[in-house]
Amino acid sequence: MKRSFKTDNEDLSVKSTIRRIAMIILLIVLLLFLYIAPQLFISASIADRYGKYVFSYVSFFPNAISDFFLFSLTENIVIAGSVFLLVFIPFMIVRIIKRFIKRGGRRGLYYLGTSLKKALVIAVIGMLMFQLMHGINYRRTGIAQRLGITAEEHTYEEYAAALVWAYDGMIEARRELGEDYRGVAHMSTGFEECVYDANSLMNTVSEVDGYDMSDNYIRAKGVMLSHYWSYTGISGVYDMFLGEANINTDYIDILYFPVTLCHEITHAKGYARESDANTAAVLACIRSPRADFRYAGYYAIFTDLYNKTASYADHEGYEMPIDLSDPEFQKVVKDMRASIAYDESLADNPFTRFVDMISEKANNTFLEANGQKGGTETYRIPTSIYVDYFCKYVIGG
Repeated sequence: MKRSFKTDNEDLSVKSTIRRIAMIILLIVLLLFLYIAPQLFISASIADRYGKYVFSYVSFFPNAISDFFLFSLTENIVIAGSVFLLVFIPFMIVRIIKRFIKRGGRRGLYYLGTSLKKALVIAVIGMLMFQLMHGINYRRTGIAQRLGITAEEHTYEEYAAALVWAYDGMIEARRELGEDYRGVAHMSTGFEECVYDANSLMNTVSEVDGYDMSDNYIRAKGVMLSHYWSYTGISGVYDMFLGEANINTDYIDILYFPVTLCHEITHAKGYARESDANTAAVLACIRSPRADFRYAGYYAIFTDLYNKTASYADHEGYEMPIDLSDPEFQKVVKDMRASIAYDESLADNPFTRFVDMISEKANNTFLEANGQKGGTETYRIPTSIYVDYFCKYVIGG
């Protein structure tokens, strides 16, 4: 009886090991399936329906939790999590090694398998959350397509007219702004009111233009360690697990802050592709009742069009349609110099260059892994999209 009991235990141990290995393989397969499935099986029309009818309900609970706190949950979790992992990972490695030494290979492998299974369960849950909160939205019909604008060939006259339109809008908005003691323009309100107005703006534009964004309120958060975050060169990030938009507030640059704010809110409202978030943010800002938002929007279009229009003019033998020696433009130059001075204060050291390189590569890998060909290059909207918009909605009415 005793011998038979031992054999049964050994059989059970073998069966238990087989089940554990099978479970690990199953979890790995499930993880890969959750990652690949949306790219293979979810069409643009399905993603559009998801974004229109389902996403606002899926994201409501994470958005509600995030909105309850004034500070960035993402930042605090990253800091606390990093400290925890620095302690936990070495602890687990030492513990597994001790199991191998004290209890032999079988018990050590058993413990290693159990730890791996738990890690895979967490990874599967995380991947499911990622796809529901962000991944599926990569498949949505793009903003440009929804507006009926596509990359087309345009004449020099059309580029020149679009550039003048952006320049005039930028200068007009700049006239309405307050300045600091250096003559540099600043935002018209505090951070929280900017966030409220950005939400209202994106909701209005979504309804008018048929973007089908979530109408959940997105309480964007300023990051307390923004100065150190600035070394990465990143001005904002959307945490898809918490549905939280995080903004770098080390320097509230009026040339970029409104567009960055609307960009991250657009992610949180259901558009994952960077080019879509940029297009929606810029074209929303130029239609804002706030002069500071309009200024940033028109500035983005102006800087995007200027060099290409200048190259076009040189090729065709035309003169540029605007004169940058205009005193009104010199106010914009002051804002640009202030922005450049801030960037230069961060950029002139090896640490900054290293961190910027690492963050760029990581961000690029993430975007390309989710089907965005070109990676971080997709942050740059094709120049002709602005000319398309101008020709269809400004000239064409």
